[in-house]
Parts: sequence; structure tokens; C-alpha cells
Amino acid sequence: MVAGSHILKTLSLATTLRMARLLLSLALTCALARHLGGSGFGQIAVAMALVSILLSVGELGFARYTVRELMKPGSDQSTVLGTTITARFIVSAALFVGLIAWIGWRKPEGALLLIVYGTQLLTNPATETLAWLEAHGHVANAVIAQFIGFIVSTVCIALGIWNHAPLWFFALTYALEGWIFIALCCGVFWRHGGRILPRAFTFQRAFSLVSRSWPELASQAALILLFRLDTMMIQWLRGTEEAGIYGAAVRVSEMAYFIPGILATLFLPRLMEARQNNTALYEKRVVDYLSTSVILAFVVATGLLILSPWMSTAFGSEFARSGEMLRVHAWAFIPFAVGIARTQILTVEDRLADNLTSVILAVVINVWLNMEWIPTHGGIGAAWATLVSYTLAWIIWTYCSPGLRRHVSGFMTRAFVGLPRFTLLRVRALLHA
Repeated sequence: MVAGSHILKTLSLATTLRMARLLLSLALTCALARHLGGSGFGQIAVAMALVSILLSVGELGFARYTVRELMKPGSDQSTVLGTTITARFIVSAALFVGLIAWIGWRKPEGALLLIVYGTQLLTNPATETLAWLEAHGHVANAVIAQFIGFIVSTVCIALGIWNHAPLWFFALTYALEGWIFIALCCGVFWRHGGRILPRAFTFQRAFSLVSRSWPELASQAALILLFRLDTMMIQWLRGTEEAGIYGAAVRVSEMAYFIPGILATLFLPRLMEARQNNTALYEKRVVDYLSTSVILAFVVATGLLILSPWMSTAFGSEFARSGEMLRVHAWAFIPFAVGIARTQILTVEDRLADNLTSVILAVVINVWLNMEWIPTHGGIGAAWATLVSYTLAWIIWTYCSPGLRRHVSGFMTRAFVGLPRFTLLRVRALLHA
């Protein structure tokens, strides 16, 4: 009961702050799109897409893996963090140098935007402290830190729009949000006794960690490639302005992506604890987790569908077609949420390699459909490619893959079949409370 109460309180705080962030971010995104127009908004979207792919590679797949290592009884937490942070910094710094070299060679459109966004590669390794906060039950502190960083960034964006700031300034505000978030989380980490031992780093130990975390690295890199590749392909096949129109729909739909992330953060420690101590309890919690994910996904999808007709009003007539793209993304959110939950289950069971085939399948299908549909249909073709690839990879493939069919598909079936009863019980519990 205490653990459940803690999760509900943390979820309530996280949801409240994220909802406030969502509303402010939606208003600012609309104002920014009106200020920059389709072409300028497209340049920002493409630059963010490229750098986010590099950031995912720089994480080395340590995010979930670090939490699992820190929660092991008797683990040397300072050594674990010293190794993971140092390894991530070495790789991220190399990626940043490579990005600068590529910019100097190719001289792409929006080069300055890429440089500004790319500086996050040098500070992002410090987000490993979030794994420590999560493992020690300080998720609420991380949520508050992220909200503070967002508020500072919001003020800067508003001032930039008011003063007609150039494109690079808005890229800087996005990076500023991340830097403040990391700095505050590190402060909480040190204040609660967290320690890092960089001198514990050795290449042998780092290679050992990567050899175990590579399924997570491959899955996360392919997953972020799946999320961002469509924007980059639209720019390549239809131009920057079309990428901006599509990017507006993406920005609105991605505002809801925090919900599966919060559930994953809160359920992961409980699932790991139950799996170690009680098989029956573990299976029940897995089914409950999947059921909760589906219910919230339908609620979010409904909200996005309600918002879609207002895209032209909010963003301007130039973005009228974004509403149609958002409607398709709303339905894509449901298999996305199921996929996030499935990934967490495989993380707990140390079977992330089974997830890799799904992600690769999604990327291959998405690229193929993008090549077929974007030249003719533009952004709406990319949206449909996303829906089809998500559904095939996260749901259909679960029942076809030998590594998933014998186990995870059973959890999913129990969650889907028992959804009406689970929903009724939750509603009754809320009414009673």
C-alpha cells in the first residue's frame, strides 16, 4: 500500500507539472510556428531530429541498464556511475567532433542550428545521475527540475519571439532547458549522498558494460531513428516547408509522449522487485501495467483527435494540413504506448535483444512506406507510414516473433481481454477514494 501510494503521489505531481508544461509548450509552439513560418520551423525540426539521433547513440544504451545495475544488492554505485558517465562522455565528444567535421564538409542548411543543438552532446552524459535518482525513489525531484528548466526556456522563447530573434536563438533556448535540468538533477544527486568515481573507469570495464547493454543501445538508436527519420525524409523528398508543416503535427503529438515514459519510470522498480520475490505478483503487475498503458493511450488519442481541427487556428493557415497529420498520429499513439510498456517488460527480464527485431522491422517498414508515400502525399503519407509501422512492430509482431510469442504475447492478451473489467475496477476505486 505504501509503494502504491508513493507511485500515485509521484504520478499526480508528474502529471500536474507535465500538463502545465504541455499547455505552455503548446501555446509557445504555436507562437513560434507563426513567427518562423513553415520553412523556419522545418529547419528547426530537421536539426533537432538529426541531433536527437546522435544523442541516442551517445547514451550507449545505459539508461535502463544503469537503473538495473544500481538496484542490484551490493553494487558499487559510485563505480557504476563513474564508468557509465565517462564512457558516454568519450563517445558523445567523438560524435560532436564528427558532427562539426561533417558540417564543415557538407555545409548543410541550418548549420548553426546543428552546432547549437549539438553542444548537448557534451553535457548529456550527466543525465546518468537520473538513473540514481530513479533507483533511490527521487523521481519527483527530477520532474520538478525538468519543469524549472522548461520555465526558464519558455521565458527565453517568449522574449525571442517578442524581439524577433534569429533561428539559432531558439535552438539555444532548447539546449538551455536541458542544461538547467541536468544541473538541478546533479544538485539533488549530490545533496542526497550520490557519488561518482571517474577514476574507476577502464576501457575493459566500459566494453564489458556495452557488451551487455548493446541490445538497449541498438533498440534506442533504431527507435529514435524511427521517430525522427520521417521529418528528415520529408525535407529530402518534399522540401523544408513540408517538413515544417509535418513538424507542427509531430510537436503536438509528442507533447503526450511523457505519459508512457512516466508509467515506465514508476513501474520499472516495482516490476523488478516483484520478479525477484513473487512470480504471481510479477505477472499481475505486468498485466496491470499493460492495461494502464492502453487505457491512458486511448485517453490521449482522444485528446489529440479533439485538438486536430484547431491546428490551422493555433498555428496559422500555413499549417492547415497539420491537423490531418495529427489525426493519424493520434491513432499511432496507441501502439506506441504498448511498445513502450513491452520494452520495459523485456528490460526487467533482461531480454532486450528480443525487442531489437521489432524496432528494426518498424524502421524498415517506415522507410519503405515513406519512400512510397511521401513523394506523392507529403506529410500525411509519412503519418500513415508511422501508424502502420508502429502497429506491425509493437503489436502484430509480438504474436509472430518466436522470442515474444511464447511469453509477452500472453501478457498482452490477458491485458487486452481483461481491459473492461480492469477499467471498471479502477473507476470504482477512484469513486470510492
